[in-house]
Amino acid sequence: MILLLCFDLRRRGGIERLSLQVRDSLKQQGHRVQVISTRRLGPGALGRWLGRCAFVLQLVWWLPSAQQVLSMHVLLLKPTLWLKPQQLSCWLHGLEVWGAAGRKHAGDLQRCQQLIASSQFTLNQLSFPPQRAAVVHPMADLIDPAQQPTPIPEQLRLLTVARLCSQENYKGHDLILQALAQLPAAIHWQVVGDGDQRPQLEAQVERLGLTSQVQFSGHLNDQELREAFANCSIFVMPSRFGIQPTGDATGEGFGIVYLEAALAGRASIACDQGGQTDFIIDGECGWLIPYEISALRSLLSNLLENSADIKWRGQLARTRALEHFGRERFEQTLCQAIGV
Repeated sequence: MILLLCFDLRRRGGIERLSLQVRDSLKQQGHRVQVISTRRLGPGALGRWLGRCAFVLQLVWWLPSAQQVLSMHVLLLKPTLWLKPQQLSCWLHGLEVWGAAGRKHAGDLQRCQQLIASSQFTLNQLSFPPQRAAVVHPMADLIDPAQQPTPIPEQLRLLTVARLCSQENYKGHDLILQALAQLPAAIHWQVVGDGDQRPQLEAQVERLGLTSQVQFSGHLNDQELREAFANCSIFVMPSRFGIQPTGDATGEGFGIVYLEAALAGRASIACDQGGQTDFIIDGECGWLIPYEISALRSLLSNLLENSADIKWRGQLARTRALEHFGRERFEQTLCQAIGV
């Protein structure tokens, strides 16, 4: 039996979606999988404390019958290590193991028998050389790979899908706004996502005179999100990678949304450092630029006059996604990584 430790799967985040993919993939290959997930058992601090107690009690119950334990986040390692499982693997996503956070958790990670990273870039950021490590790129299940992409719109239409949170202000929304302010008004930008930064961004849009070009769509369900990809020309999310003086890190551990865009036949504009570089090949299936207004402005200006390039790179992005980042490749590398 494989014991899968993960966050509350009722949430819609990328880590939760990946956890479900891992669970389903292992089950489809005939493995018995027992999921233990964190969840609050009531409001406030008491509910959080009760949830943690329930998590540990489930660990104590199921661990003796588990041949392997796969933790989907480093924050779930501590109580597991107390119980000393025989075979423990941990999935590494990005920010939680970069910079100061990575140094903080290095001791726990070094006690794991196997580390699995969502990108080679993330693995390279570790503060220690792991004894056993593998890269398993996430797959995208939002877009049906059998469905043919819709035609690219004639107007240059950009799409960004990301939380608008102050804790994730590295996604590049401000960079895009500053570039659009210096370009002709022929570019439309749809912003999908919500969070505490949305009022600030909306005010900035008005201040820059971009209200006719920028559409804030808030949170979309899966069908609405598929329609947003179908209606755009290019996906753009120039997330900034860096380690701050405080040791806090910013950047994409992989960025599954770039893969979703590719399956929709859309190329992506991203920054030249981060986990997205495992997927996006600059000059072929997308564009990798430095985190600079001038670089984005120059690229968008060129694309206004080159719709053929947009279509061609979108086709290449889809081909790369289908050939190297599909379900079959995901399941194969996952089983190799955990040795089943």
